[in-house]
Amino acid sequence: MTHRILLSLIGSFVLAPMLATAADEPLPSDISARDMGGGRLFITAEGLTLYTYKRDREQPGTSTCVDECASVWPPVIASADTNPRGSWDVIRRPDGAPQWAYRGEPVYTYVKDTSPGTMVGEKASGSWDVLFEAIDTPPNVVIKPTILGQMLSDLNGHAIYTGPTSECDDPCLDSWRPVEAPWLAGRVSDDWTISQNADGLPQWAYREQQLFTYDEDFNGDDRNGLDADGGWTAVVLQDAPAVPEWVAFQETDIGPVMTTPDRMTLYYIFGDWEKIRLTTCDEACVDANWDPMVAPEGSSSIGNWATQPLPDGQLQCTYLGRPVSTFKGDRMPGDTYGDKFGTGSDIRGGWVAILEETLIQNLAR
Repeated sequence: MTHRILLSLIGSFVLAPMLATAADEPLPSDISARDMGGGRLFITAEGLTLYTYKRDREQPGTSTCVDECASVWPPVIASADTNPRGSWDVIRRPDGAPQWAYRGEPVYTYVKDTSPGTMVGEKASGSWDVLFEAIDTPPNVVIKPTILGQMLSDLNGHAIYTGPTSECDDPCLDSWRPVEAPWLAGRVSDDWTISQNADGLPQWAYREQQLFTYDEDFNGDDRNGLDADGGWTAVVLQDAPAVPEWVAFQETDIGPVMTTPDRMTLYYIFGDWEKIRLTTCDEACVDANWDPMVAPEGSSSIGNWATQPLPDGQLQCTYLGRPVSTFKGDRMPGDTYGDKFGTGSDIRGGWVAILEETLIQNLAR
């Protein structure tokens, strides 16, 4: 486990879910919602993630996902006796079937989401969005997707922290900058309040915790405040997606990657597998260079990890719906010789090392 991931476990202020948020608006019996800290995720009654399709927005109230598209992205069909509720309405598909729509946008599930809670379809093909409703924030605070999860940041992308005590005065204020609130700031929600900092200026607080940025965070991706003395914590609203216990992390020349327990790089196939097989790496090539990552005994689906059957009956791990393998040419931890294997002049795809940064989920549109 890398230093950064370890910090996410021991140095982040993970806010407890508020289950009541899912009841703010009436939901149809076919639809539910799950609190994600930074907002609520809409799901089916069985717990599968809902998505919207960008092409549908060009024709409001109409589903353009039919035939083969609908076999991969099944429309969420409304019960025969259902009625519209709140932001939820029912449209008619081209075949006449009733489909749920949220604020005029038809909603779908994804066949590669094989268990409740997975979001494999997030940003798929650049056309599909998780149906997620973010919480309200002050004008100078945003929710930023990071390696740690969905966290609060300022408009420049700098991490927002809470301190170990309720007061931050000299010399604390030499390093920590209060997230200021305008004198005439209005109400955002019950979670957001305005307090006075040690200088007597108004400062934002979230769930009664005063908010600060850190002077040593020079870039938007810095989290140097997590290393500061005194127990400062980043405000993480929702942890990054879970990974199986057997997955490790390793620093490499291309960045931190996910690995086997003995630190050998894991890869998945990116792109059109049939085209890769026909143009750059056929079955003999696969057998000569790749070993499927067989799921350890007793492992189960978690986060965006699942399994698929192999011809010999064993289960191969999948990540984000793609089969996971190791490369026979990698000899020691840190090797990534299989990265971009299978690419060609007329093809974009092949085997790609699974970077730690794939844990970042861009839930907002």
